[in-house]
Amino acid sequence: MIEIKEYNESYVEQISTIVIRNLLEINVKDYGIEKVQEMAKDFTVEKLKDALKNRKKVFVAIKDNEVVGTAGIDVSWYNPDEYYILTVFVKPENHGEGIGRLLIEAIEDYAIHSDFKKLIIPASITAHEFYYKLGYRYKDNQKVLNEENMYLMEKTF
Repeated sequence: MIEIKEYNESYVEQISTIVIRNLLEINVKDYGIEKVQEMAKDFTVEKLKDALKNRKKVFVAIKDNEVVGTAGIDVSWYNPDEYYILTVFVKPENHGEGIGRLLIEAIEDYAIHSDFKKLIIPASITAHEFYYKLGYRYKDNQKVLNEENMYLMEKTF
């Protein structure tokens, strides 16, 4: 059984490991080793501690008393009416178990109850089809990669 909980700092080491593993084992196929090694530097335990404590909300997925996934939400840097879904990762061996969907549902439920109007997700090449299946559409109806090689996808409530 998967339980979705709010983040607390005791989870940060497990989250760091999950993110870095995904970058090196999954995202490397689309972005190359040099790029993902550079990205991984932003997900050390210390950097994650700082980043996650400033997020609007962060959730973790727990299975057998272990963190198996995470997702967060924060206000847009550009528009206070938009919120970004950030740092969505599931342990590689748990991909396909519905954990990512549960995390996104938790984020959306929080957003709806907080009266947020729009969620945006910078989706990786690897994950954009997953978000499309969950009802996210390409920002401005344009399926284009931005300067960070991410697809901006959105859902309006």
